[in-house]
Amino acid sequence: MKHACTLPLLLVWLLLAGCSVTKTVPEDDALFTGFSVKVKGENDSSNRSADLETELSATVRPEPNTSILGLRPKLAIYNAFYTEKEKGLKHWIMTKLGEPPVLISQVDTGSVSQVMSNRLHNRGYFNNTVGSTTEVDTTKKKATITWTARVGEPYRLRNIKYTLSDSLQVHEAIQQTREASLLKSGEPYDLSVMTDERLRIDTELKNKGYYYFSPDLLIFSADTTVGDRQVDVLMRIKNIAPSQALQPYALDDIFIFANYSLGDSLAVRDTIDFQGYHYIPNEEHMKARHLLDGVFLEQDSLYTRENHLLTIKRLSGLAAYKFVNIDYEPDTTNSDKLDAFIFLTPALKKSLRAEAQMVTKSNNFAGPGLKVSFQNRNTFRGSEVLSVDFTGSFESQVGGRGTGEAPEGVEAPAKSGIPSYELGVQTTLAIPRIVSPFNLRNLRTEYVPQTRIGLGFNFLSRADFYQLNSYNATYGYTWRPKETLTFDATPINLQYVRLADTTEIFGALLARNPYLRSSFENQFIVGGIYQMTYTNQMDKDRTSNIFDRITLDMSGNVVSGFQSLLGKPKPTAEEPRVLYKDRFAQYVLVDNDFRHYLNLGTESQLVWRLATGVGYSYGNSRTMPYVKQFSIGGPNSVRAFRARSVGPGTYNIPDTLAFSYFDQVGDIRLETNLEYRFPIAGFFKGAVFADAGNIWNLRETDKDGAKFEAKDFLSELAVGTGVGLRIDVEFFVIRLDLGIPVRVPFLPKGERFVLDEFDGSFSGDYGMVLNIAIGYPF
Repeated sequence: MKHACTLPLLLVWLLLAGCSVTKTVPEDDALFTGFSVKVKGENDSSNRSADLETELSATVRPEPNTSILGLRPKLAIYNAFYTEKEKGLKHWIMTKLGEPPVLISQVDTGSVSQVMSNRLHNRGYFNNTVGSTTEVDTTKKKATITWTARVGEPYRLRNIKYTLSDSLQVHEAIQQTREASLLKSGEPYDLSVMTDERLRIDTELKNKGYYYFSPDLLIFSADTTVGDRQVDVLMRIKNIAPSQALQPYALDDIFIFANYSLGDSLAVRDTIDFQGYHYIPNEEHMKARHLLDGVFLEQDSLYTRENHLLTIKRLSGLAAYKFVNIDYEPDTTNSDKLDAFIFLTPALKKSLRAEAQMVTKSNNFAGPGLKVSFQNRNTFRGSEVLSVDFTGSFESQVGGRGTGEAPEGVEAPAKSGIPSYELGVQTTLAIPRIVSPFNLRNLRTEYVPQTRIGLGFNFLSRADFYQLNSYNATYGYTWRPKETLTFDATPINLQYVRLADTTEIFGALLARNPYLRSSFENQFIVGGIYQMTYTNQMDKDRTSNIFDRITLDMSGNVVSGFQSLLGKPKPTAEEPRVLYKDRFAQYVLVDNDFRHYLNLGTESQLVWRLATGVGYSYGNSRTMPYVKQFSIGGPNSVRAFRARSVGPGTYNIPDTLAFSYFDQVGDIRLETNLEYRFPIAGFFKGAVFADAGNIWNLRETDKDGAKFEAKDFLSELAVGTGVGLRIDVEFFVIRLDLGIPVRVPFLPKGERFVLDEFDGSFSGDYGMVLNIAIGYPF
């Protein structure tokens, strides 16, 4: 495998760099390789040159061929597979993965200059000139264009008037919004701001009952003859505005069609009148009292666009429905009222799905798996979603530092082709409302709050080591007060972990390692998990996006306090407090996952991640439960190291214990990742990354160098770098990341940097690591 990766990368590079990009360019033409836009305005006091250059650059059509680091991969593919045939593999590659050359003859500089001039006019530069110069290198058959726009001081707003009449109620409503006007005296004239002002007024009126109003009914007049580069702006309502648009409306009858499908008759037979709503046809599909939690339209209330959209989004969040639509019609008896019709089209109620999976886990195990899922989207006629998942997998360890040798006097584990298998069942009931002992008011949010109830069992068998039974029960809530913020609270989180059928090998290992033995003790986890997530990733227009998730996990405090009230003796290492004969864990864990996404282009992105966490056991526990401890390494962590092969601290696991892969966990985690993502061709994406991280213990153990020391932690970080290839076909991503170790923390000081030992192979302790995974790492 030596140089197995370097050679393909070199061949790809030679293909892209060596193939002439002008191979298919006609003799009397040239390749349009780039352009620049310069805005020169020595007398412009608005300091908008940089923004204007960006705006004008976006008007250039056609754009040059895609370029990455000076190369044009799509054009290179087009030239390499060029064929005049209209079918076949070469034609498919040429048209789907490649891109034809953009020629200078295709660029109409005059038309582009006129568009740029119009854009500047709309921004207040009424006296502008735009010209272009073209530079052609006939030898290389390449050409570039430079556009130069010359502007002076922009025209600025002086007087802003709204022609309003007190005789119409709509004029009074508009006047009440003047304080929030986007038009300010002294600001440069900008047509886009005027357009936004019309939309703002329309939005305000829609929330005041003006259902039939439209922004097209507002017109602005601009007078540029007042002198001194000033503009007087006059806004008025068009004379042709219909009378319907000039009056507010309240709601009268509200009809809810709870089981509607296209083609249904709108007859109101089997109507149920419930809390002022006409519920059609009956409650056989959905109970009215549960549905009304998502309806914010009320009889005799003023129509508002806000309540309209809130109702649609809230009802769309119910799993029982596929489509939601609301129509309004004038009431037949009241000219100033509307009747509302809410049409709800049900989704498929029950589904059964089977998935074949390739399971890869953070403990370096991989293998085939099967998942069978049953789902009922309307279990109790309240859009409750009942999910039952049956899972099974067979796994083999595919990484790590070797199988090692068993401790002296203990028989070595057999070499099994299937050393592990796992079976589990998990039942979850998601209720689209808050269910609690307290009478809570309905949350006015477009996102459906949820109550989650879970119950599950998992059986894990590690051949030659142990069997583990795990039971869980949870009760929690999820609510999203706004688009960027989500809260998850699980006040009841019960887990019971029971170790069974340990082998002589594993028993000997536990006997040699008291710290590990305490992590694997049979124990209850009784506590709560609380999580807050902030993200603005849904705003695709932002240059910078943030994701931050904070988790607080606690166990044992309530049980310990209750037992203290009952007079139970204080727990000791020899005599811990128990529940049904087994110890319960007592700890607090805080974890934070922060990510920053810097968008550098249409598809290019620089991502930085910082993951920190600390778990502290106390009272009834000497160590954190094994399932709650941190680990480092693997496809979503420090990718130059195999999963759980780093730490804690500078601990170097002996070769004789290398088969005890589950031992490398800790109480503290510090991990950071930096990744640059860029497009290659079609659905192929690339990445260059650098990762660093490690774990530590809070207390002294039998592992040398495992305890966290503030003065040393930076020098103990494992560091790796590498490149990645992602096949992104929108609905799933296949990821291949090639990691190269840079610093190995478990080596002696002065010997930790191992990059000079890199030979391009996958062999050895410091060779490359290939990570294959589904989805992006963060």
